[in-house]
Amino acid sequence: MNGPRWVSALRGSSDFRHLWGAHLVSTLGSGVTGLAIPLLAAVVLGASPTAVGILTAVSAVPHVLLGLVAGVLVDRLPQRPVLIVTDFGRAICLGIVPVLGMLDLLSMPVLYCVVFLVQAQTVVNDLASTSVIPKVLPAGMLAAGNSAISVNSSVAGIVGNGLGGGLVQFVGAVSAVAVDAVSHVLSGVLLFFLRAPELVAASITGRRGMLRDIKSGLVYVRTDRVLVALCLSSGVGAFAVAIRDASLVLALVRELRFSATLVGLLAMLAGVGGIAGGLLADRATTRFGFGRSVMAANLASAVAIALLAAPFGVAPAVSVGVGQLVGGFSGAVYAVGQLTMRQLATPRDMLGRVNAARRFLVYASIPLGGIVGGYGGAVLGSRPMLTVAAVIMAISVIPLVVGKVTESADRWGLRLAAG
Repeated sequence: MNGPRWVSALRGSSDFRHLWGAHLVSTLGSGVTGLAIPLLAAVVLGASPTAVGILTAVSAVPHVLLGLVAGVLVDRLPQRPVLIVTDFGRAICLGIVPVLGMLDLLSMPVLYCVVFLVQAQTVVNDLASTSVIPKVLPAGMLAAGNSAISVNSSVAGIVGNGLGGGLVQFVGAVSAVAVDAVSHVLSGVLLFFLRAPELVAASITGRRGMLRDIKSGLVYVRTDRVLVALCLSSGVGAFAVAIRDASLVLALVRELRFSATLVGLLAMLAGVGGIAGGLLADRATTRFGFGRSVMAANLASAVAIALLAAPFGVAPAVSVGVGQLVGGFSGAVYAVGQLTMRQLATPRDMLGRVNAARRFLVYASIPLGGIVGGYGGAVLGSRPMLTVAAVIMAISVIPLVVGKVTESADRWGLRLAAG
């Protein structure tokens, strides 16, 4: 097989090529909006820090409130229409912003509603996308396909934010939001070309009601040792990342006296590391196994967070830069490995519910981690809280060890190699 396996995945499946292209376009647009909407609130609408904080909270609420329901919908409905409808739906919601901006009718309550509706559809779209990959690629190519998707996200983090900053500077934040609306239209058009029979027709029968379907997904996760370990590890890791995110900027700007420009440049290194991790994740899982790769990635993430605190007092910018680079790399390897393991461990007709259970736990951990990071920063200082986050990230390996993830992952590797 010539070239990286993720290139072979793109060559070997037209459905995956369309899914990958749609994901790349929409994530680039979302990268623009991720910068444009907070700037729109703060600069154009003159929002207070409290109002901007509420906007951030509103964007996270749908992921907790609707995640489990979205998982059931994804399992019940054909995925292609779900992906297309949520892409076009997000385009319509985002398109409202420039229209109301031109009419001078834009306000923070309107922006709250737009962000909530966009994120609600993003929950469904993300779960559907994750459930589609095992239906368009053979099991042996799942890690390669997930690597290709991971690279998209890292590229969007660099290019999307950079493009967003340029657009805000030259055409304004309101017009920049329109770019994201167009990106979702283009993504929806690409998804029309998905042809796999499993994606265009619902195949789940014997439904027992929404609540019972949600329960069945949670019960399935609870009774599978590997899935429990992966969900707990992801939840603890997300808690650590939330503490890191709540502490990092304050630590760099107030305690290490970094300039805003330097902070931005160092943040880009995380995206560079993410691209490298996405490109090499499939090779890592193939050579070392899924379980070992995921455990090593978590431990590397813990070291990376510790480096962000510049603990040695020598060349702190170098320490932080290495931490960002390593953190981006290890985060991508972990994301690809744990997602592929979930896909291998889960029946196709339950992928939506199982992925939703993990997503619910992760997003429920984020607000708590943010609160702990903020309060701990006020009491102990932001740099010590980065060390706390590193310790918690290291603890996220424990569920993987207790759940004997490596043993199960080795069996999958042998089965895939035989197939």
